[in-house]
Amino acid sequence: MGRKQNALVVVAIDFGTTYSGYAYSFRDEYKKDHTKIYSNENWQSGDGLITAKAPTAILFDEDGKLDCFGYDAERTYSELLEGGDAEGYSYFSRFKMKLFQDESALQHPISRRKNKISRDLILEDVTGKGMKALKVFSESIRFLKEHFLKSCKVANFKLNEGDIHWVLTVPAIWKDNAKQFMREAAKEAGINEDLLTLAYEPEAAAIYCKEATVQRKEGTEGCSLQSFEPGHQFLVLDCGGGTIDVTTYEVQNDSVLKELSEPSGGPWGGTYVDLEYECFLKDLFGKDVWETYIKECPEDILEIKRKFEAKKRGTKESQKTKTTIPYPASLFRTYCDIRKSDSIQEDLKKSVHSKTVTVSNEKLRYEPKIIKQFFEKSIESIISHVRDLLATSKRQRRHIDSILMVGGFSDSPILVERVKREFSNLVIISPQDAVLAVLKGAVMFGHNPELISERICPRTYGITVNMPYDDRRHPAMLKCIIEGREICSDIFKTMARKGDPLTVGKTTYTMLCSPTRSTDTEATVEVYQSENVNPIYTIDKGVSRLGILTVPIPNVERGKSRRIKVEMHFGYTELQVTASEEDTNRKTEATFECLMK
Repeated sequence: MGRKQNALVVVAIDFGTTYSGYAYSFRDEYKKDHTKIYSNENWQSGDGLITAKAPTAILFDEDGKLDCFGYDAERTYSELLEGGDAEGYSYFSRFKMKLFQDESALQHPISRRKNKISRDLILEDVTGKGMKALKVFSESIRFLKEHFLKSCKVANFKLNEGDIHWVLTVPAIWKDNAKQFMREAAKEAGINEDLLTLAYEPEAAAIYCKEATVQRKEGTEGCSLQSFEPGHQFLVLDCGGGTIDVTTYEVQNDSVLKELSEPSGGPWGGTYVDLEYECFLKDLFGKDVWETYIKECPEDILEIKRKFEAKKRGTKESQKTKTTIPYPASLFRTYCDIRKSDSIQEDLKKSVHSKTVTVSNEKLRYEPKIIKQFFEKSIESIISHVRDLLATSKRQRRHIDSILMVGGFSDSPILVERVKREFSNLVIISPQDAVLAVLKGAVMFGHNPELISERICPRTYGITVNMPYDDRRHPAMLKCIIEGREICSDIFKTMARKGDPLTVGKTTYTMLCSPTRSTDTEATVEVYQSENVNPIYTIDKGVSRLGILTVPIPNVERGKSRRIKVEMHFGYTELQVTASEEDTNRKTEATFECLMK
């Protein structure tokens, strides 16, 4: 940990798809009370709404400089649009999922893209203008960092740069290149890499709930004490705005957590529900009307989204009454202008939606089944995934007896009701401040990363090596001649296998290899990862290169008898690789170039 252990305060930034915020605690206070954590829970929308976190929305001015973030960005951009002054400005919201778009083919059709995660990745704002994703992410992190520092000045806290250990949360199901992108963004935001730690969101939530111990059991009156005793096995269902992270844990005798299954999940969070709703509106009003409306009245689109967000939080599975949602008059005018219609009411009566949607006084009234339909694909995906994971745990003779629901989407009554009904044999636990569980747990993890004792290796890691060519085993395309010998290149030499248990901060794999040629003056070590358990070649499907290390080996007198030692160390949230020439002090540590140039 080094300098991090000496930090006076740990500040965690939870950079979410829909909402973002920060929390912090002081080292001396943490030693006395782990739960004494502070957060800014006073983000104000301007129209009376106060939330624990700010919307993940950012506005840049005509010069490409940060104008404002959060509710201020939403409000300012809306005012600019209304005044016709928005040209030149760039507004982004809910852009975190861009880093998940390479991770799965199961995304909502609207959000599916093929862009690779890189330093040159471009994000499009609401008007289609492009800006480097690294800038958008880093300026968002910078805002939250500066907001904390300004609050310290107001409170007369005198902190130097080296006094702060920063923790940035990331979904556990993200791959290494997405995680490194966030680390790069934090560096761009002015956070010293030596004082930065990444925390996995479901782990952070599990840590917080175990440490806090006071839980609210769903379906019971009041609060009850639910201690996470040694041997207790539970599933964390982290339901965020973008991704759903699912992991199982067991409490050890020393109260630390052991990961029982590798993190899994998918892009089924609250924004999936929003996309289903927008698809329905497009079908209801017509594709041409909706697309014209988006272009001509973007300020009113923001209002439509916010009103649905409020309704979404109150939707219940048991709901039998209609849901009424008001809409801007401009939507109905756009419809009538394009359709040459005098009344949308009459048109609606003739449509396929006549029995499920009615309109009156610029409001739409939805039958309960229509509102529930927006949630169906998201919830079905979540339930199916949890069911499969529990079935696997049962086959492995594990005894999961509770589900811990955290994250903003877990506040949705319809999701909680469905989880309770589908898994009625388990205890469903929700912390009193589920929306802040990840944030506060990340602070605790920053103080003591050893709260997680063991993880499951999420992928197979190794290096590429050469070996004597065998025409009975090796493909001809990998055959090459090196110093007069037939060699097969691109062999995947496994060092850590997918599914292996890893002791956090202590597991190190070591391998010895030789230079490719006897005259080589430097040794190149290429590090690879694979989704497969037993990859054979580094060109196989599902294999990707993590990075390259180069070690100087200038003394060629020993030829290929020189030995290169490769060590792969699994830290608290990141993989560290070193390569060195044995019997010398020549050593290189890995700085992975996961981001494609």
